[in-house]
Parts: sequence; structure tokens; C-alpha cells
Amino acid sequence: MRTGRLGRWRIAAALGTLLLVSTACLGQGEGEPAAGGGGTGGDQAGGTVNILAAFIDEDQKRFEASLKPFEDRTGIDVVYEGAADFEQLVTTRVEGGNLPDIALFPQPGLFNSVAEQDVFKPLDDVVDLGALKESLVPGLLELGEVGGEQLAVPYRAAVKDLTYYPVPEFGDAGYAVPETQEDLQALVDQIKSDGGTPWCLGMESGAATGWVATDWIELFMLRLHGPDVYDQWVSHKVMFNSPEVTEAAEAFAALTFGTEGNVLEGRKGIVTTPFGDSPTPMFEDPPACFLHRQGSFITGDFPQDVQKDLAANVDFFYFPPVAEGGFDGKPVLGGADIAGLMSDSEAAKQTLEYLSSAESGEAWAKQGNFLSPHADFDPSLYVDDFTRKQGEILTEADVFRFDASDLMPGKVGAGTFWEEMVKWINDQKSLEEALQTIDASWPK
Repeated sequence: MRTGRLGRWRIAAALGTLLLVSTACLGQGEGEPAAGGGGTGGDQAGGTVNILAAFIDEDQKRFEASLKPFEDRTGIDVVYEGAADFEQLVTTRVEGGNLPDIALFPQPGLFNSVAEQDVFKPLDDVVDLGALKESLVPGLLELGEVGGEQLAVPYRAAVKDLTYYPVPEFGDAGYAVPETQEDLQALVDQIKSDGGTPWCLGMESGAATGWVATDWIELFMLRLHGPDVYDQWVSHKVMFNSPEVTEAAEAFAALTFGTEGNVLEGRKGIVTTPFGDSPTPMFEDPPACFLHRQGSFITGDFPQDVQKDLAANVDFFYFPPVAEGGFDGKPVLGGADIAGLMSDSEAAKQTLEYLSSAESGEAWAKQGNFLSPHADFDPSLYVDDFTRKQGEILTEADVFRFDASDLMPGKVGAGTFWEEMVKWINDQKSLEEALQTIDASWPK
């Protein structure tokens, strides 16, 4: 495998639709395979395929390792370029007509925006979509569907439905993992009655402050109203100032900041505490708070001594469903990297087909920071029990939905939704006023 240049790391909040700017960059894949077929079997097809994605540093090495078995088997040379500024770079190349053969998108919203440029190849004749749908966690294949056409397939997934707690302190205090939202509320009440603080919660994130709160609303929208209403909300067919969204926001408040003593440092602490620092008090002796709800990535922000042995210091449970009156099932909220094909070459088609398979993630899974979107993925391949447990939560889900704010217009999902949640939590606006403002900001 040959590796393209690596972009410099930078973090930017996407505050609107990405501008398409023109510049000349990487050309399309060179050469055609020596033999056709479109499969990923043992034939030495040959050819070169260029892939652009946001995997950098260690993840880049892991991704490249996951491609090596395919390259060895087919003779195809995969040239990978990882870019921290992927969003800008991919739109630049689309505008300039300098397309990679395959691009992996970390945000379906960005993928949908690029799809408007008519650069993706339909996958009906590239991948067995029926078999793939059977293999995937329900709801993941649909991320790559645009206008009734399948234009991308999921490669890697992530989950946000995790509630972390310190061990052995949690068990030593006599606390048990809740099975329902009602059990979780009882646990919160028990921690308070014992003189403790239930939640570690912070959402300060610079220009992106507020996204933590939007995740909470999304979690409750799925659990209270299910995926169909969730999808209608994403497209604004269900408005923010609706009974459904209001109920979800009120459930979030009731469990956390809406009740005195439920959150460490209260409302003001939520708004001013950096989200990456907020779980740290959970590891004090004794714990200053016992629960932290966040995605699988947050372990990278835990104290270094905790990270050295996660299993000995922390555990997590699935953020539970509502027992009475909610969605009858176990939904999962999360993220995914989806792969789209921009070339007609047989080598590129074979590579895309490989990326759609469970096999393509095996090498990466053994190294960490990878969850397969395939329900039938072999869990023994995951690097440790911690990751294996996350994989079980994903594969046991009845339905998967992507982060709603990332699917909404940028002015809303990365703008007013964030901003108005901050004002509500900070007691600057009522919930009704905040939701009405978000509705008014939706593009006409």
C-alpha cells in the first residue's frame, strides 16, 4: 500500500453548509484491472484505487492494515490519503473534478451534500444489497441511500448510548445497573439519598458548545417516540416545539439538571465545564459523581491512570429504554463512516465491495477503536472486553439512528439547536421559547 500526504489536525465546528472551492488535487485511480468480475475472490485483478477519508495517525495505520489482505488477494494497489480537514478537502475535489475513487464520510449530512453534485455511482450492481441489509444492524444501510438509490455503505460504527460509572465504587455502594429509564431514575434518587451526586455533566466545547445537550434530546426522542418520529423530526415534519420534542427535553431535564442536586455544580457547571473534563470527578476518592453519559470516544479523555487499565477503573451500561409508553425496542444512537464510490473502474468496485464486508474490519478490530456495523461480526476479534461490550450493544439494537443534529441543516443542527439548548439550560430562556426559536431558524 502507498500512502498519500497526511493533513494537519485541526478542529472546526461546522456552522453551515460547506462551501465548495476549486483547486487541483489528487487525480482519479489509474489503470484498470487485468481481469473483470467485480468480486473480492482470489483473482489477481490488479489496478490502483485511491481512497480519501478522515482516518489519521493511529487510525490511518489501522485502516491500512485492514486493506492489506484485500490487496494481497487481488493485486490491487490501494493508495490511501487521510485528512483531518476531510470536509473541506472532499468538497474541494468534487468542485475541481479531481475525485478519489472512493471516499469515506464521517457525516451523512456531508455525504448528502456531496451527493447533490451527482458524483457517486449506484451500488446495485456492485454489492449484494439484500445480503448486506441482512448482515447490518437495522438502520445503518439507509445512511447511504439518496433518492431511492444506494450510493454508500457503512464501514465503521460508533455508539453514544453509554453511561459510564466508576468501579469498584459503584458496586461497593450497593448500586445496580438499571434496565429501564424508571430504574435509572430510581438509581439517581438512591445516589442522592446516600449523600452523593448522580451525574457528571459538562458541555463546554468552544464554538460547538451545546452539542452534548442535543445528544441527550436525541436519545430521549428515540426511546420515547421511536425511529419514525425521529426521522420526521430530522426533516422538520415534526417541529421542535411539538409535544414529542418537548417531552424528550423535559425527560432530559428531569433526569439531570431540572432537579436540584442531580448534577455536579448544577446548571452553571454544565455550561462552563469542558465536556472532556466533565467525567474526571467520577474517578476521585470518593467519587464526586457516579454517572456520565457519553459516546464511546470519551474514554480518551479519562485520566491517564484510568486509561491504562479501563476495566479496573470504569464500566458502562446501555442507556436504558422507557418501560411504559415508549418505543418498544432497543434503539441505538451513534455515528458511522460510510463509503461512496466515485469511479467506474472494476478495481474500485471490488474495493468498495470489500469495504462493505464484515471481513474488511477484522484487522482494525484487533487493534482497537473500531466497531463493525455488521450484526454478524465475530465479537472475539475485538481488542478487549470493553470494546466487545460496546459491540454487543450495537449488534443487539433493534434499530440504529445517526445523530439528528448532524443530519439537519447546518444553520440548525450546528447552530440554533446548540445555542438554544445552552440558553435553556443556563436559565436564560424557557424551553418553549428555545424550541420556538429553533423552529423559526429552519431554512424556508
